Amino acid sequence: MRYLVFFLVISSMLVAGVSGYILTIDAPEKVQAGVPLLVTGSTTFPAGTEFDLVLYRLIQPVPETIDRRIVIVDETKTFSESFSTLGLVPDQYKVEVAFPSDRSTSLGSGSTTLKIFNIVDRADEIVLTVPTEQVLGEALVIRGYIQDIGVATINIKITGPSGFTAPALDIRTTTMPGRTDGQFTRTVKVTDPGNYYVTFSDARGHMATIKFTVSSPPAATETSATPTENATGTPPPTVVPLSLFGTALGLFAAAVLSTMKKRQETR
Repeated sequence: MRYLVFFLVISSMLVAGVSGYILTIDAPEKVQAGVPLLVTGSTTFPAGTEFDLVLYRLIQPVPETIDRRIVIVDETKTFSESFSTLGLVPDQYKVEVAFPSDRSTSLGSGSTTLKIFNIVDRADEIVLTVPTEQVLGEALVIRGYIQDIGVATINIKITGPSGFTAPALDIRTTTMPGRTDGQFTRTVKVTDPGNYYVTFSDARGHMATIKFTVSSPPAATETSATPTENATGTPPPTVVPLSLFGTALGLFAAAVLSTMKKRQETR
């Protein structure tokens, strides 16, 4: 009898685990930095059920929360959410389901509520030969080389402040004699200060997104000369230009001669 009760308890626990609500999520194992992370999933929870998808960076001792999305189950019982990876450093990350209340106890054993993935970057292949901080009026200059790519076609996309988006540009790299580094250069005129993001890709896919900061040129300042004091603490005497002094002397002499002439005429 005791064994029968034990068997019934274990069976009920197994049935409860199997018959609980199922929630599964899926995400790629590797994502290029700058490319959005797409998380998809499905569930048997009823429509209207709410939970969060939370993106973490796996660092010690406590994972760092990067972003979160609220998911509300609809009649299709499927969902998808996108997370930006722009600016995230290459490292190991995870995306995990988090319930606002203790609904996790209702999950069935077939649920998958956590996915670990890596963000990778090929930014070290790109070498810029211009500063990433530039001045409005001269920006935006994009120049450098890609190591060992040779002669190839790369694509750049530029986004910036106030909704700025430049048309995608295909650039053909060139090489120096005896070298395999592919050089590139392109200038895109911009009119607003702010941060501009240049995304590089090649035949192998996304490479990296690099931030350029464009600032307004410094305002021109006018300087006025002020007389300096001499050793006694008094300003130096005003110097009259020689030409002005000569003109005044000539006028004075003419006035004196005119006066003398009038006196002679009255005698």
